Amino acid sequence: MSVLAWTARALPWHKLRGDEEAWRVLAYAVGALIVLRWFNTDALAGVRLHFLGATVATLMFGPRFALWVMAAASLVAAAMGSAWYGWGADFLVTGLVPVMVTVLFGRAAERWLPANLLLYVWVRAFLGGAIAIAASDLLKAGVDWRLGGSAYAAYLAATPPMMFAEGFFCGGAMALIVIYRPHWCASFDDARYLAPPPPSQP
Repeated sequence: MSVLAWTARALPWHKLRGDEEAWRVLAYAVGALIVLRWFNTDALAGVRLHFLGATVATLMFGPRFALWVMAAASLVAAAMGSAWYGWGADFLVTGLVPVMVTVLFGRAAERWLPANLLLYVWVRAFLGGAIAIAASDLLKAGVDWRLGGSAYAAYLAATPPMMFAEGFFCGGAMALIVIYRPHWCASFDDARYLAPPPPSQP
């Protein structure tokens, strides 16, 4: 709650003020991430494996709004009885951690890689999403192992395929967004990623 309270004071509401389309996009994103929580491994007792979408939320809305979007998804999951150890712990591992991983990974990519549309999709979206869900699932495995549970083995085994699935989902979603609706994406700058290459020196 303290994290959300801290981010609430600095939420960039000016981006939504008077923009009905932006409000609709945000509402649709919240609904989509809530729907993702229905695809859960209920057949495995004590195991919570599902898509996150945290990387998509972060790239589209920025980290502050993304945290609130993920908090809403965790709250609905808690109401459905599918949250991981309750709302707070679920938000920590499926919201806060993957959002922060996405932010740090994105900053590293901006610093060390050239500004390129293809690299944005493949690195920041596909690879960023894969790393974000890996951090989430490995944290679940570590906590479960520390508590003496037996589900940690399932989390470890599922991490590689979940990385590919989450990366494919995030990369595909962001590819469509930056091509057809780039103004929906807060992290995508046309001047940076679509600028022509500098002329070659004679």
